[in-house]
Amino acid sequence: MAEPLLENPRFLMERVAKILGGGAAKRAGLAGFVNSEFDRFLNQLFASRSITPRNATAALQGRPGFVWLAEKPSAEELGPLRVLEMVAMTATTAPPPRRRPHQGEIGEVRSRDDLDGWFAVYSGVFGSDPKGRDEWGQIHDALGPAGDGSLLLLLARVDGSPAATGAVFFHDGLAGLYCFTTRKQMRGRGLASALVSAAHEAARTKGIARAVLQATASGRTVYVKAGYREEKSLPVLVAP
Repeated sequence: MAEPLLENPRFLMERVAKILGGGAAKRAGLAGFVNSEFDRFLNQLFASRSITPRNATAALQGRPGFVWLAEKPSAEELGPLRVLEMVAMTATTAPPPRRRPHQGEIGEVRSRDDLDGWFAVYSGVFGSDPKGRDEWGQIHDALGPAGDGSLLLLLARVDGSPAATGAVFFHDGLAGLYCFTTRKQMRGRGLASALVSAAHEAARTKGIARAVLQATASGRTVYVKAGYREEKSLPVLVAP
């Protein structure tokens, strides 16, 4: 059975595949899409219990990507492969009782300059190949404000310099939060919390009351403060 908490990223990858000409997983027991030569986030597969970690990563065809697993593999099954323990978290998008102060300006990505700044932070922190910039341009053109409006990219600036990012994908009455990160030297300024608040505000304008995300251990604290609760541990293979 497909994991309901991963329905939002599954549909996002399907949309991205149509834009970039990506390919669907063809192995039985695997769903998802391989869409990029360069960007791990744009290649996501979803494995059933019948799929071994090695077979799952082989389906990425040598490209960087994530494979969401049905259960945590043993050390023997994993071998040299790397797995992260992510946590699915959910929240309402209701406004907080009080807004936390932050040092920066939060805005929606609309221009080429905005997207360049967004991608510089995103790729710099996550280690994505700079060649993926054009792919994000195509995605933003199709799904962003000039497209169908299902994807919102958020950028925080400090003194005019790009400092932190976020992304929100709206689908089926749910806001999926992704790509939230802050440059190391800009941390501790409340930017992540401000970006989450902006994401929730955007969801409310669309009449969306629920949000979901997949958090790393380091990110949980920010999301708990924003009202998120932990739902389920989700192991994910990271390749390479």
